[in-house]
Amino acid sequence: MKKYIKYSLYVLAFSAFFGCSSDDPKEDPVSVDPKPAVDPTIKLSLKADYTVERYKAVEVNPEVVIENGNGLTPQYKWTLKVTDKAGATKDSVIGDAKILHFIAPLANNYTVDFTVTVDKVVKQASTKVTVSETGKTYNSKALTLLDYLPSPHYGMDNYEFATKAEVLERVREELMEESVIPLGTFGGSISVGFDHTVINAYGKRDFTIKMNSSSTVKFTPVSVYVAYDANKNGLADDNEWYEIAGSEYRKSSTVKNYEVTYHRPNPDKVPVAGALDWQFDKEYLKWSDNKSANGFITKTARGEYNNYYPQWVGDSYTVKGTKVSLPVKDVSDGSGKAFNVGTFEWGYGGIKDPSIDISWAVDSNGNKVHLPGVDFVKVYVPTLIEIGASDLLTNFFKEVEDLNFTTGK
Repeated sequence: MKKYIKYSLYVLAFSAFFGCSSDDPKEDPVSVDPKPAVDPTIKLSLKADYTVERYKAVEVNPEVVIENGNGLTPQYKWTLKVTDKAGATKDSVIGDAKILHFIAPLANNYTVDFTVTVDKVVKQASTKVTVSETGKTYNSKALTLLDYLPSPHYGMDNYEFATKAEVLERVREELMEESVIPLGTFGGSISVGFDHTVINAYGKRDFTIKMNSSSTVKFTPVSVYVAYDANKNGLADDNEWYEIAGSEYRKSSTVKNYEVTYHRPNPDKVPVAGALDWQFDKEYLKWSDNKSANGFITKTARGEYNNYYPQWVGDSYTVKGTKVSLPVKDVSDGSGKAFNVGTFEWGYGGIKDPSIDISWAVDSNGNKVHLPGVDFVKVYVPTLIEIGASDLLTNFFKEVEDLNFTTGK
């Protein structure tokens, strides 16, 4: 009897539960109407006109307010109407950043159009830039010598001056005469200035570096720094220099912030001849770097009577820069009398195409910088390589020239 009652209660409970669960009305799902999408809006304000002198920069800074952007990235475009050789007028892009530093080589009235695009929303505005004549005559070449500090090389024998002032005077003369100027090995450099700002032309290369060239002698490519005279003091200030990041800049074999210290050779030291006939003194000039390495530069038979060390500097001096790896191979069966020397693809002087785009400039952390143009250029040797009997791998500077220079008024 107890068993029967227990079973009856179980069935009753199960039936009650089942009945409740099946008979309870289900709530209809709540439907929420989606909010209609709101397109971004752009408010754009641009000053009506600007004035500036030829080859000088004027900052065009529009006010741009974007609402409902929802994290979208605005696209900026500055254009200028130009007439091609066939007489057709078209829009030429001159900038893609919010702020435009406008520089023109010719005196004229320019209409500059500004376009802001956010998703599918486009807003445009225009301004007029009046560029006046300066009355000055400009040169396409950088003929102002700022500084010169070569590294050791047998070519230093032609620069045996007691003071730096004497050396700079000699180099100025050679710069004007378009003579080649020796830079030496790693860190050897020359800095020159233009009489105008070389414009950072959109999508084009801006200046070229001419070095020594020869079909028989091997030379190293040279690295480049540029500076824009932002504060208009006529000087290349330390905080205005930026490196041109060429094809080798981001390779694992490239060493940033490399330093080498060269020590003046003892003129009374007895030469330590090497095993090969061209090794006149294999312990001629001592060097050390900031990577705990050190060694000697060998004086070769070709430079036996030369002084490799710049005479106007102290007993030692340190040079700095980015060191790059250049493929060099001895092809003379170990005699050290014939070498194959490689090259770089782009962004250096002394290569097949030595033209430079200012847009390749980066800061000390490798971040891209946006320069309206450059006023100063520094060229330096980025390699520390000996090529046997041919001595140190080096290069000789000739000139830097503005590729987009315009002489007309």
